[in-house]
Amino acid sequence: MENRSYFADFQALIPGKLTEIDKIIDSLVDCIKNEGTIWIIGNGGSASTADHFEVDLSYVRLQDNSTSVKARSLCLNSALITAIGNDIGFEKVFSHQLMRNASAGDICFAISASGNSPNLIEAFKVCDKQSVKKIALVGFDGGNLLKLADQSILVESEIGIFGPVEDIHLSICHYIASVIRSRIFEVFK
Repeated sequence: MENRSYFADFQALIPGKLTEIDKIIDSLVDCIKNEGTIWIIGNGGSASTADHFEVDLSYVRLQDNSTSVKARSLCLNSALITAIGNDIGFEKVFSHQLMRNASAGDICFAISASGNSPNLIEAFKVCDKQSVKKIALVGFDGGNLLKLADQSILVESEIGIFGPVEDIHLSICHYIASVIRSRIFEVFK
């Protein structure tokens, strides 16, 4: 793929309608308002986006610091991830953490280009058992996560176009965090 093709692919993936994204923002704001936790998961480049999204959400708070957003990337603790991967299985690295920490009313926000990672699918299965809402930010054809999610954003693309899809995913996360930042000032006045 030559450079010009990369940017053409990227530009073609920019969402035209924000309706689904706005509905997801509503769900995230409701979770925040109810003092729930937003658990963020992903693999590879999507793990990096999950970590970045946690940072962006964690700094969404009122100027008087009376309210904070509880957001946590389950990709950050390499010791815990490798312990679970080694002792239980890599497909359980997120589900095991959710099983021990998530509560009803929380949200699990999964980020994946393919939507077919076994550890993300296992995480969504645990969410069903614990009444945790499942949101998927996916690419390509959405994979299995699209089918399992309560809400989703699909960046539909040719299968294998990882870079542009991951870039759009990060842009969507930036957009979500910026809207939540402005909305939370209204909600928690």
